[in-house]
Amino acid sequence: MARGNSWHRAWMQLAWVVPAFAETVAATGATATQAPERMSRWRTEEVMREYLAALLGNGPFANSFADDIVVTLVDVGQEIVGREAAEAAIVNFHQVAFAAKPEVKTFTAGSGIAWAELVLVGTHTGDFVGIPATGRSVRVPYVAVYDLADDKITALRLYGPAAGLVQQLTASESPSS
Repeated sequence: MARGNSWHRAWMQLAWVVPAFAETVAATGATATQAPERMSRWRTEEVMREYLAALLGNGPFANSFADDIVVTLVDVGQEIVGREAAEAAIVNFHQVAFAAKPEVKTFTAGSGIAWAELVLVGTHTGDFVGIPATGRSVRVPYVAVYDLADDKITALRLYGPAAGLVQQLTASESPSS
């Protein structure tokens, strides 16, 4: 399940340790960690600009991901966990199952969170959820919500692309009269 804001607040409250507690933890062989750094709106926008430029340019977009990123396809309830798995899924989606790129229609960022309204535009070139390549052109609107901490994207929630793609790929070629 994707981590929400309440999880982040709880983590920030629990992860900051006082030096005496940190020494006790170290003495027992456990490790102490710092809380994720709260990101400003400006820094959130900067990280997102770098991510989107890499994604749209087929660059190293996964460099913007936290090691334990959670990507959720909300419309179908699927989660992908971890940087490598998320990168592989996105590459497969944009370059294998489809020859496609997202068009960014709107973008908004706050402190540690960003939203984008996008349209996936491309051609169905490979298997997608059991649907073999059709060669059909697709144009599917969707929304992406990003959580960020420590200059990394920690969660990505996608609303609508999977269901919209299935609908377009399985629709009749011409509407019936």
